[in-house]
Amino acid sequence: MGVRVEQDGRWNVGGLSVFPEAEFTRPADTTQYTANDVVAQSTTAASNKLLVFRNCVLVPGGTGILYSGLLFASTDAATNPNFSLALFNTEDITIAADNAASTVTDAQARNMVAAGTFDGTNGANVHTLGANLVITATSIGQTFKCAEGSRNLYGLVIDRGGYTPASAENFRFRLGILPD
Repeated sequence: MGVRVEQDGRWNVGGLSVFPEAEFTRPADTTQYTANDVVAQSTTAASNKLLVFRNCVLVPGGTGILYSGLLFASTDAATNPNFSLALFNTEDITIAADNAASTVTDAQARNMVAAGTFDGTNGANVHTLGANLVITATSIGQTFKCAEGSRNLYGLVIDRGGYTPASAENFRFRLGILPD
Protein backbone atom coordinates (compact mmCIF):
# COMPACT_ATOMS: atom_id res chain seq x y z
CA MET A 1 0.00 0.00 0.00
CA GLY A 2 1.33 3.43 -0.90
CA VAL A 3 2.06 6.26 1.47
CA ARG A 4 -0.25 9.24 1.40
CA VAL A 5 1.90 12.32 0.75
CA GLU A 6 1.00 15.89 -0.14
CA GLN A 7 2.81 17.11 -3.27
CA ASP A 8 2.28 20.62 -4.68
CA GLY A 9 -1.03 20.93 -2.83
CA ARG A 10 -2.32 17.58 -4.13
CA TRP A 11 -2.55 14.32 -2.25
CA ASN A 12 -0.80 11.37 -3.81
CA VAL A 13 -1.34 7.74 -2.92
CA GLY A 14 1.51 5.53 -4.05
CA GLY A 15 4.50 6.70 -6.06
CA LEU A 16 5.65 10.24 -6.67
CA SER A 17 6.97 9.82 -10.21
CA VAL A 18 7.00 12.92 -12.38
CA PHE A 19 7.10 13.04 -16.17
CA PRO A 20 8.46 16.42 -17.34
CA GLU A 21 8.46 17.11 -21.07
CA ALA A 22 10.23 19.51 -23.40
CA GLU A 23 10.09 19.87 -27.16
CA PHE A 24 11.43 21.83 -30.11
CA THR A 25 11.08 22.03 -33.88
CA ARG A 26 14.33 21.96 -35.81
CA PRO A 27 15.03 24.18 -38.86
CA ALA A 28 13.30 23.68 -42.21
CA ASP A 29 16.16 21.88 -43.96
CA THR A 30 17.28 18.31 -44.54
CA THR A 31 21.04 18.76 -44.09
CA GLN A 32 22.61 15.61 -42.67
CA TYR A 33 24.23 15.86 -39.24
CA THR A 34 27.74 14.74 -38.39
CA ALA A 35 28.36 12.79 -35.19
CA ASN A 36 28.55 15.16 -32.17
CA ASP A 37 26.59 17.95 -33.86
CA VAL A 38 23.99 19.86 -31.86
CA VAL A 39 20.35 19.23 -32.79
CA ALA A 40 18.48 22.45 -31.99
CA GLN A 41 15.83 25.01 -32.94
CA SER A 42 17.93 27.35 -35.08
CA THR A 43 20.92 27.51 -37.39
CA THR A 44 21.90 30.65 -35.44
CA ALA A 45 23.60 29.76 -32.15
CA ALA A 46 22.35 32.89 -30.38
CA SER A 47 18.73 31.85 -31.05
CA ASN A 48 19.07 28.39 -29.48
CA LYS A 49 17.94 27.57 -25.96
CA LEU A 50 18.35 24.47 -23.84
CA LEU A 51 15.26 22.33 -23.39
CA VAL A 52 13.67 23.05 -20.00
CA PHE A 53 12.31 20.12 -18.01
CA ARG A 54 10.27 21.76 -15.25
CA ASN A 55 9.50 20.47 -11.76
CA CYS A 56 11.78 17.43 -11.84
CA VAL A 57 12.14 17.33 -8.05
CA LEU A 58 9.91 18.05 -5.07
CA VAL A 59 11.87 20.96 -3.57
CA PRO A 60 14.35 23.48 -4.99
CA GLY A 61 17.84 21.96 -4.98
CA GLY A 62 16.33 18.49 -4.59
CA THR A 63 17.50 15.17 -5.93
CA GLY A 64 15.96 12.41 -8.02
CA ILE A 65 16.51 9.35 -10.15
CA LEU A 66 16.09 9.43 -13.92
CA TYR A 67 14.55 6.03 -14.66
CA SER A 68 13.04 6.34 -18.14
CA GLY A 69 12.88 8.49 -21.22
CA LEU A 70 10.93 8.68 -24.46
CA LEU A 71 11.71 10.60 -27.64
CA PHE A 72 8.74 11.38 -29.86
CA ALA A 73 9.70 12.29 -33.44
CA SER A 74 7.11 13.81 -35.76
CA THR A 75 8.54 11.91 -38.74
CA ASP A 76 9.44 8.29 -39.31
CA ALA A 77 12.54 9.11 -41.39
CA ALA A 78 14.39 6.70 -43.68
CA THR A 79 17.13 6.45 -41.04
CA ASN A 80 16.24 6.80 -37.38
CA PRO A 81 17.94 9.30 -35.09
CA ASN A 82 20.63 8.27 -32.63
CA PHE A 83 20.66 11.11 -30.09
CA SER A 84 22.09 11.77 -26.66
CA LEU A 85 20.22 14.04 -24.30
CA ALA A 86 22.66 15.69 -21.88
CA LEU A 87 20.93 17.02 -18.76
CA PHE A 88 22.40 19.94 -16.83
CA ASN A 89 21.43 21.59 -13.55
CA THR A 90 22.00 25.07 -15.04
CA GLU A 91 20.89 26.82 -18.19
CA ASP A 92 24.23 28.64 -18.43
CA ILE A 93 25.53 26.32 -21.14
CA THR A 94 26.88 27.39 -24.53
CA ILE A 95 24.77 26.03 -27.37
CA ALA A 96 26.08 25.87 -30.92
CA ALA A 97 23.96 26.36 -34.01
CA ASP A 98 21.86 23.44 -35.21
CA ASN A 99 24.04 21.04 -37.21
CA ALA A 100 27.31 22.45 -35.79
CA ALA A 101 29.78 20.79 -33.42
CA SER A 102 28.94 21.17 -29.73
CA THR A 103 30.70 24.07 -27.99
CA VAL A 104 30.13 23.06 -24.36
CA THR A 105 33.24 23.98 -22.37
CA ASP A 106 34.99 21.75 -19.83
CA ALA A 107 33.74 23.96 -17.00
CA GLN A 108 30.16 23.81 -18.30
CA ALA A 109 30.36 20.02 -18.73
CA ARG A 110 30.84 19.73 -14.95
CA ASN A 111 27.20 20.87 -14.60
CA MET A 112 25.94 17.80 -16.45
CA VAL A 113 23.98 15.66 -13.98
CA ALA A 114 22.53 12.88 -16.15
CA ALA A 115 22.14 11.73 -19.75
CA GLY A 116 20.06 9.41 -21.86
CA THR A 117 20.77 7.77 -25.19
CA PHE A 118 17.90 7.53 -27.68
CA ASP A 119 19.32 5.03 -30.16
CA GLY A 120 16.97 4.65 -33.09
CA THR A 121 19.42 2.31 -34.80
CA ASN A 122 18.61 -0.37 -32.21
CA GLY A 123 15.32 -1.92 -33.30
CA ALA A 124 14.43 -2.91 -29.73
CA ASN A 125 14.21 0.80 -28.78
CA VAL A 126 12.11 1.92 -31.77
CA HIS A 127 8.34 2.03 -32.01
CA THR A 128 6.79 3.20 -35.27
CA LEU A 129 3.25 4.45 -34.81
CA GLY A 130 2.23 5.46 -38.32
CA ALA A 131 4.04 8.48 -39.72
CA ASN A 132 5.81 9.21 -36.43
CA LEU A 133 8.34 7.46 -34.25
CA VAL A 134 8.94 6.81 -30.54
CA ILE A 135 12.37 5.82 -29.21
CA THR A 136 12.92 4.59 -25.66
CA ALA A 137 16.02 5.70 -23.77
CA THR A 138 18.92 3.56 -22.70
CA SER A 139 21.75 4.47 -20.30
CA ILE A 140 19.38 5.58 -17.56
CA GLY A 141 18.95 4.82 -13.86
CA GLN A 142 21.03 7.84 -12.87
CA THR A 143 20.74 9.97 -9.76
CA PHE A 144 20.93 13.77 -10.06
CA LYS A 145 20.70 16.95 -8.03
CA CYS A 146 19.11 20.18 -9.20
CA ALA A 147 20.86 23.48 -8.57
CA GLU A 148 20.11 25.29 -5.33
CA GLY A 149 16.85 27.23 -5.74
CA SER A 150 15.76 25.27 -8.84
CA ARG A 151 13.55 22.26 -9.54
CA ASN A 152 14.43 22.16 -13.26
CA LEU A 153 16.82 20.27 -15.52
CA TYR A 154 18.07 21.63 -18.86
CA GLY A 155 18.67 19.46 -21.92
CA LEU A 156 21.04 19.58 -24.88
CA VAL A 157 20.50 17.19 -27.79
CA ILE A 158 23.58 15.81 -29.57
CA ASP A 159 23.52 13.64 -32.71
CA ARG A 160 25.59 10.46 -32.43
CA GLY A 161 25.36 8.97 -35.88
CA GLY A 162 24.98 11.28 -38.89
CA TYR A 163 21.18 11.57 -38.89
CA THR A 164 19.43 12.92 -42.00
CA PRO A 165 16.43 14.88 -40.68
CA ALA A 166 13.08 15.77 -42.16
CA SER A 167 12.43 19.46 -42.74
CA ALA A 168 11.00 21.23 -39.66
CA GLU A 169 10.89 17.98 -37.70
CA ASN A 170 9.50 18.17 -34.16
CA PHE A 171 11.11 16.33 -31.25
CA ARG A 172 9.51 15.93 -27.81
CA PHE A 173 11.31 14.34 -24.88
CA ARG A 174 9.52 12.89 -21.84
CA LEU A 175 11.54 11.89 -18.78
CA GLY A 176 10.46 9.49 -16.05
CA ILE A 177 11.83 10.71 -12.74
CA LEU A 178 11.46 9.49 -9.18
CA PRO A 179 12.13 12.57 -7.03
CA ASP A 180 13.57 11.98 -3.56
